[in-house]
Amino acid sequence: MNKPFDHHLVNLQNRELKLRSRRKEILDMDAETALDTILDAPSPATLVQSFPDQDLYYLMHKIGPSDFIPILSLAASDQWEYILDVEVWDKDRLNTQVMTRAFDLLFQADPERFLRWIIMEKPDYFEFYLFQHMDIKIREHDEFPPSEFEDYTTLDDKFYFRFPEKKQDTAPDPDTDTDAPLSEDVKASELIDAMVRKLSDMDLSVFHGLLLETLSTLPAETEEEQFRLKNIRLAEKGFLPVHEAIGIYQPTDIASLRKRPRTLVFGPDTFDPELPLPPQCFTRFLSGQDLFVKSLALLPSDFIFTLESELAALINKIISADRQKIRDKETMEKTIHKAAAYLSLGLETILQENISLEAAADLIQTYYLEDLFRTGSRAGIQLKTGAKTWYKNSYIQEQNLPLSFLGENFLGIMGGLFLDRPLYFDNFAAGELYRHFASLSDIKKTRQALDQIMGLDQLLTHLEPNLASFKKGVLTYKSLILTLWAKDRLGLEKDLSPIAADTFKPFFMALFTENTAGSAGSTSEKAPGISDEAGDPRPGDLILWAAQASGLDDTADLPGPLTDLLLDLVTEIQEEYGTVPPSRMDPRFIPHFLLEK
Repeated sequence: MNKPFDHHLVNLQNRELKLRSRRKEILDMDAETALDTILDAPSPATLVQSFPDQDLYYLMHKIGPSDFIPILSLAASDQWEYILDVEVWDKDRLNTQVMTRAFDLLFQADPERFLRWIIMEKPDYFEFYLFQHMDIKIREHDEFPPSEFEDYTTLDDKFYFRFPEKKQDTAPDPDTDTDAPLSEDVKASELIDAMVRKLSDMDLSVFHGLLLETLSTLPAETEEEQFRLKNIRLAEKGFLPVHEAIGIYQPTDIASLRKRPRTLVFGPDTFDPELPLPPQCFTRFLSGQDLFVKSLALLPSDFIFTLESELAALINKIISADRQKIRDKETMEKTIHKAAAYLSLGLETILQENISLEAAADLIQTYYLEDLFRTGSRAGIQLKTGAKTWYKNSYIQEQNLPLSFLGENFLGIMGGLFLDRPLYFDNFAAGELYRHFASLSDIKKTRQALDQIMGLDQLLTHLEPNLASFKKGVLTYKSLILTLWAKDRLGLEKDLSPIAADTFKPFFMALFTENTAGSAGSTSEKAPGISDEAGDPRPGDLILWAAQASGLDDTADLPGPLTDLLLDLVTEIQEEYGTVPPSRMDPRFIPHFLLEK
């Protein structure tokens, strides 16, 4: 007795899979070809209404809202509602300017159907919009039209309305979302006038009821209720409210990872055709050399089908948490690359030294993507927390020194860590100034730099430089440390006033070659220098001076990160000035020291 049902179920599955394959092809096409393919399909309405809401929304902005009107006329009402839900809200407020463009688009698609749908399914929503743009007056049957009705319009000599925006042009709201208009700019007065005239032609009594209810609208209550209903609808698609979606960044340690029940793994032959399939607009942008992306090639095809739903849910939470509006390819790519970066970092954090594509693929099948994402988030947040905790009690903060004091590289690293979502300072190595942490090597490099900054701050605490003595030049940790070092070796007062060029020249000569200039300008003893006769860096004196200034007996007692920083600083001096003859030394081009110009 179950055979007919089974056969029917198989037919439905095959039908859904064919539509899914066709939709994927359309998403991969260019805009013009995709539009022609949909409109030339044997059953275009069936094809359009089979699109997941997110895929159709992405396709609308890919093709262009104005060109998309014929497809919107074939779309289901739920798909229309999704477009309104993601477009017309600015946080918890309705943006009436965007509502105008959205309504105009849907009204052009199918005027009568749009009016029937919006009045029957979303009357409060529509009345809120009208209330914001219309003044309505009702004339009693025994009254003459008052003189103040001269600028009002009426269709039945009973209900009079006007549009205040015709009287004066209002300045645009700077917070208005006008990134990607749904259609050509249209005035609300022109759109509403066309809609109410069309409605009166369709049913005059409905027209009367609409205007009468608009008069009694309570905007604040209506907006609050519509916001609640919008959140419920979007939550069903994985778009949680911001205060809930933000939990996707909640750090998760390895011990708390939840294992995936094997019974949830199903293939394309076992899905329920009554349940909507996940959007496919995300997976087409999964590319790059991230561990997560590369390991997908090793996953079985039946599991990939399940993973699409999970990945879509994860990305939707990221979109909600970051308050994104996915209107174009670039924004979508950034969100997907962010998810892939966090997932890759999470995989590497678990695998540590045993990183391989096979091991990563096994982890993906073992743990939920959301938990892997949070594991990657944890690594970045730990760095951020450590940096902020140190900075609150640092010497730099205590002396109100700007972060620019740390120099370009350290400034970039600290700036990335102090963001709400910590970023890796890549300094355009891969074409971007900042990018998301994507591997343990990113974490380790940033950790090493942070340790160097902390070591530097500790050295400054021991040096206690007279910051009030700084008057000229650019003060960075490099110019501060090197100037104090030079003044100590030249026997000058240890402040931050500029060194005279003639006084500095013997020290400059001693930097790269051993000579008899003397540590304080005399010619009776050798200057220490930072290079040997072969010209190789010999930074022992700078490290020795730092150890002495820190009250240490041995340079080996200096923190390793601080020693590395000083070594890098000496190497930088060698590269910058090692080939400059002392006779051609120009203080204007030696920013590493505070010199009189």
